[in-house]
Amino acid sequence: MEQEARFFATTINCYTENDVLIIGIGNHPTSPDRYLIISRFDDGEIDDSIAIQTNKSTMEVANAINYLLLEKNALTVEIKADKQHLVGEQKLIAEFADQDIALLEEYIKNIFLGSSVNISIEI
Repeated sequence: MEQEARFFATTINCYTENDVLIIGIGNHPTSPDRYLIISRFDDGEIDDSIAIQTNKSTMEVANAINYLLLEKNALTVEIKADKQHLVGEQKLIAEFADQDIALLEEYIKNIFLGSSVNISIEI
């Protein structure tokens, strides 16, 4: 497993479907081979309601995110040590350029509201 997986994201989607908040970031709008999906479905404990899936995981993994950093041109997600084997990554960095990230910032704040995940927004 790589220490750090980095990809250039051309697509950032933030939406709500059936009361589930979803962020999808990938390197292609319809057929990405590098992507991450973060979702929150409030059902029980907040941390257990937040999940991540990547192109290396076979399913969503709940309570797996330790740290998240949003910058003007990148999103960094650090995975908890005990969940890295399920997610398939230790740290993911999605780099992007010329993207309006206002909605991404709003969704990050809403998804992680009340959770124990360390969030940093530096834009």
